[in-house]
Amino acid sequence: MDKINVKFRQLEGGAQIPEYETASAAGCDIALPLRGDIVLYPHEVKNIPVGFAVKIPDGYEGQIRSRAGMARKGIVVANAPGTVDSDHTAELHLLLLNVSDKPVRLSPGQKVAQMVFSPVVHAEFEAGD
Repeated sequence: MDKINVKFRQLEGGAQIPEYETASAAGCDIALPLRGDIVLYPHEVKNIPVGFAVKIPDGYEGQIRSRAGMARKGIVVANAPGTVDSDHTAELHLLLLNVSDKPVRLSPGQKVAQMVFSPVVHAEFEAGD
């Protein structure tokens, strides 16, 4: 399996470094920072800062996606997959959406999304018929 070097910068004391749950996992899990609970009400979208930034190497992107376990509870990434470009070095934010009909409480340190890294290919556009 190929690996890339992604730099991690903690911006908040409770920020958690993303981790792969298994050796074969395609995505690394993103956990909420260690601060208070968050409640998402039915059909609510919240912009949640994760307390860290990453520097992805040129030629790659990070894709923020929902986690299956969270989707079963009704919590999905609203703009999935959200793209993190290699030139984005500010704090990452998650747009989480509650698609259920009940409020869902998210706890500090809970894994709520995942990030998958992919090579980037640029297109050359030409006028055609």
